[in-house]
Amino acid sequence: MLIYFPVCNAQPSLSDSLPNYPLQIDLPLLDLPFQRDASRTGELFDSYSMQQALAVTQNLHRVNYHFNNKLWHRILRPDTKRKQIYNRIAANVTSGLVDYVFTYYGVVLSPQWMHEEFHRAGLTIRGIRSYDETYNRFNGGFANGSVSRVKDEDLVRLKKEAPQELVRSFAAGIESEFLLLRGLQKDNFYSGSRHANIALNILLTRHAIDYVNQFKQEGYNASIDSMNAHGLTVADRDFVGWDFTPWVYDLHRPDEPYEARGTHPSGVGIDRAIKTSKLTNEEYRYLEKMGRMQYLNFLSPFMIGINRIRLNEQTAFNFAVRHYPNSFGYDLSADFFIDHREKQYLISLHGYRNKHRLLPGIEVERSPYAFHNIGKKRLLLQPSALLWLQPRDFYDRKATPGGLLRLQGSYLLGKTWRVVAIAEGKTKGWVAGNPYLDAKFGFRLGISASFDSDGKRATVLL
Repeated sequence: MLIYFPVCNAQPSLSDSLPNYPLQIDLPLLDLPFQRDASRTGELFDSYSMQQALAVTQNLHRVNYHFNNKLWHRILRPDTKRKQIYNRIAANVTSGLVDYVFTYYGVVLSPQWMHEEFHRAGLTIRGIRSYDETYNRFNGGFANGSVSRVKDEDLVRLKKEAPQELVRSFAAGIESEFLLLRGLQKDNFYSGSRHANIALNILLTRHAIDYVNQFKQEGYNASIDSMNAHGLTVADRDFVGWDFTPWVYDLHRPDEPYEARGTHPSGVGIDRAIKTSKLTNEEYRYLEKMGRMQYLNFLSPFMIGINRIRLNEQTAFNFAVRHYPNSFGYDLSADFFIDHREKQYLISLHGYRNKHRLLPGIEVERSPYAFHNIGKKRLLLQPSALLWLQPRDFYDRKATPGGLLRLQGSYLLGKTWRVVAIAEGKTKGWVAGNPYLDAKFGFRLGISASFDSDGKRATVLL
């Protein structure tokens, strides 16, 4: 439902009510150094980078919204204010039903698949092989949200060599879900895509809240007993169990050997899943706090379909709050979407928090600079930067400065297709959507296509 605040003087004209519904498809075909690491792990064609998984799932949701919008534009043409409202309600209902079926019954390439691929990325870069069980949809097995076929000795090594990477891999699943919502919000604000995604906003945000708070359910420990009874062989076991009791356990115990968890109830292997009975009072209270903070993810007009708040003829804005559990505690961020005088910006303020300190960060993206070739805008360069002070781990009392610089270049092959290349360099530190905690230079190359888009949309913030 597209809503305009009366105080913003933003009532749409009749011509505005008969829009195109822009559709963008992004395919990052090459992602280095991740694919080099995946090749060394033996999973070049079986493990996808965070950005590749995110792009695939976002594309499929984009297609859903695009064709539902086109369908309801034919059935209920939004040429009056009343029809606009009915049109948006109908599009959100049918798009939401498709999203629900895709996520919980289609599974493969859905947010559930993407969630597991984000888990796996942290294992892949450390040479640890794994399996995404959503692929069981193809072989008749139970296509649950689980990462299996991980060896105990690999988890022992990961905890010993890089305990923060282990912790981050546990929390990376819901990180993916908030990045998906962020990407769709960028589509709606900057490109005017009008995605009818209210149901997905609520579905994924509610899932994240319930998942972090799952440990408080009466049957939580019993569910772990059931999980352990199923995982009689090491290969069958999920690499983490339920995500957030292990996350808070290892976050607070970076120096405890992984094998200190004890023996699996079957008598074979290490007891991976963490019951609430294994948590200290401090760990339990911290996880309670994280569960409460997850509700902050609802703080955004996007949640109820307000995609753009117009202040005047030259300026529009929107905002969204996000809470990411991560390798040292959490990041509480606020995204500010700005369109001013035909230039677009995304400014994000970050608060990085561990046990002892709250430290700042700021992220800025700007709409592309356009360069002409043979009289046409062909080359687009979009810069972005992220600067921070971050702790290294949960107990670190120091503030370590760092940052990330990214330059995204697009070469337009015509009205539809473009080649996209992204160069990115970062110092040590955590960044949502980047699996590396170490300093790293990365390069992505892919293609992008825009449909039902007028020429003016070529230079929107990507």
